[in-house]
Amino acid sequence: MSTTTSHSMKYRFLGNTGLLVSRLSFGSWVTFDNQLDFEKAYSIMEHAYKQGINFFDNAEVYANGQSELIMGKVVKAGIERGVWSREDLVISTKLFFGTKSGPNDVGNSRKHIVEGMKASLKRFDLEYVDLVFCHRPDPLTPIEETVRFAASEQWAVRAMNYVIEQGWAFYWGTSEWCSKDIIEACEIADRLGLIRPRSRVEFDFDVLYKKYNYGLTTWSPLASGILTGKYSKGIPEGSRLSMPSYKQMLSNGLEEKVAKVDKLTEIANELGCSMAQLAIAWVASNPHVSTVILGATSIKQLDENLKSLEFADKITPEVRAKIDAIVDFRPKLVAQAEPHLHPPTTPQQPHSMSVAPSHKMKYRFLGNTGLLVSRLSFGSWVTFDTQLDFEKAYGIMEHAYKQGINFFDNAEVYENGRSELIMGKVVKAGIERGAWSREDLVISTKLFFGTQPGPNHGGNSRKHIVEGMKASLKRFDLEYVDLVFCHRADPFTPMEETVRAMNYVIEQGWAFYWGTSEWNAQEIIEACEIADRLGLIRPVFDQPQYHMLERSRVEFDFDVLYKKYNYGLTTWSPLASGILTGKYSKGIPEGSRLSMPSYKQMLSNGLEEKVAKVDKLTEIANELGCSMAQLAIAWVASNPHVSTVILGATSIKQLDENLKSLEFADKITPEVRAKIDAIVDFRAKLVTDPEPHVLKLRNQYL
Repeated sequence: MSTTTSHSMKYRFLGNTGLLVSRLSFGSWVTFDNQLDFEKAYSIMEHAYKQGINFFDNAEVYANGQSELIMGKVVKAGIERGVWSREDLVISTKLFFGTKSGPNDVGNSRKHIVEGMKASLKRFDLEYVDLVFCHRPDPLTPIEETVRFAASEQWAVRAMNYVIEQGWAFYWGTSEWCSKDIIEACEIADRLGLIRPRSRVEFDFDVLYKKYNYGLTTWSPLASGILTGKYSKGIPEGSRLSMPSYKQMLSNGLEEKVAKVDKLTEIANELGCSMAQLAIAWVASNPHVSTVILGATSIKQLDENLKSLEFADKITPEVRAKIDAIVDFRPKLVAQAEPHLHPPTTPQQPHSMSVAPSHKMKYRFLGNTGLLVSRLSFGSWVTFDTQLDFEKAYGIMEHAYKQGINFFDNAEVYENGRSELIMGKVVKAGIERGAWSREDLVISTKLFFGTQPGPNHGGNSRKHIVEGMKASLKRFDLEYVDLVFCHRADPFTPMEETVRAMNYVIEQGWAFYWGTSEWNAQEIIEACEIADRLGLIRPVFDQPQYHMLERSRVEFDFDVLYKKYNYGLTTWSPLASGILTGKYSKGIPEGSRLSMPSYKQMLSNGLEEKVAKVDKLTEIANELGCSMAQLAIAWVASNPHVSTVILGATSIKQLDENLKSLEFADKITPEVRAKIDAIVDFRAKLVTDPEPHVLKLRNQYL
């Protein structure tokens, strides 16, 4: 502790933490990979460290992940060469923009934060970073939509806390969030007893300094080079403004900015520093700024910038007043972060988010989460193992994925676990063959019915949920699924036990979200209220049967759930097990479900009446120019509360026919819906009692 340092760097606490960061720090945006290869990056980082810099900033999106990869190699090399230890450094990354083009490869969903953090650490080849930032609030979550916005922030707060609990980072913060967003996140964290964000200027954030002692790690002190004064006599060759992408971004009002910089240069001359040093010193002199992130492509440039601290004390109130008079800055209220304020791309490294998809699939948020699921999805009930072996299952899942489907549904009970086994093999094969990555997929399973007899091999007890989840993951051969459902409500298990057990599953990293399947609204409300009381994660979606002939839950019982919780739906059986295809109009075809004894008993009740209605509905399908099956699926998909419609298919041809349904979803106008309603004449019934087979599952042992 008595050893003197060979540099003059000073440090500040990072906001309301005990962490000290150098007042000037080094960032890798634009430079690493694009202008600095490993050797150049190493030399400049080593020099920066020897000058007292301990904070090195990065982000998953910088050079599409290459920047993290290079910095990780530099960190390792410095350790091996005895220059520093890992403990000497404060390393950060930022999550939001991702490195790929999928619907869930960006944003602040729990899925992206957890998967993105794992991917960043893998690129760094480090066990942890010190700081992790949410690089933006989600631009697809309007501030006015308070229900979804609150949920988005809650998921981000919980997910970032999970990252810290796993030891992947010590602190979390925000980047380019407005104060309202940050206050919302802090209040949610306080209410749930979680860790607040710690770090992110003069106007919007004033309340944050007073209320939370919020820290700042500021970027672009030179306004992307404008404040160096180098544009006073035009645009130099090789400068950022000479590059088309930056010119469009930065040249707005350039002439006026350059005129102000020319006047500011006079102040710099009076102080005996360069214009760039004045600009950096001005930022560093703000007591709320913990560190100023510098970019540099040479040691000489870095040293010139580091001299700025010598002038920070010279930014007196009088000098600041002179600067303010020249700049004449007019603050504007930032109600929501500008999504392109800090562009994720560089001219040399286009970001993959700009890649246009080769399909027409659209996506919806899964209820009150930041997770996007394809409006049509693929389920394995009845088909996997029974009708589709591995090769056929792979062929149809690969095709489904290429058509934009990202959600694949399963359950422990499907074919007594063999369906999970086959789907897991398909997922692994797709990764090995380069068809997809695990992060591209949303995989679900459902727990309740179990795979073997025994008093505790089913239900929603903590024992079955934990053991059932482990068994499912073993069959899938996956570390996690994205979604896990309680396949039925358990009338014998206290609801609090179930809520706590499902939260345990999420805390262990075995799933990102949990939901319900075929629960009634009263049961879901009870689960949500218990979760709220205990500060736990609510269920956020249900998987109900929903089609033209069965609507009780979705259109009547669940109405309160949409208003109160923005509850999501992953609906199954849009074709009523084939009845709504019209194939039973002339009898029961050989090989159809109704030709199988077990399904015939289950589905044939009132069959004649249902078939008569389907014949009339077929006339509407003909008017719209689609098949009866396409009309039925389009009708379900057109319901705004339905996040995704789960399809079953045994052939690519059948799947393609069903996928065309989305082309007709917009044609389900109020007039068309009214005609369908008149034919179906559906009478809602209150569903409160458990199904007989649900009661029997546990009751048989009592």
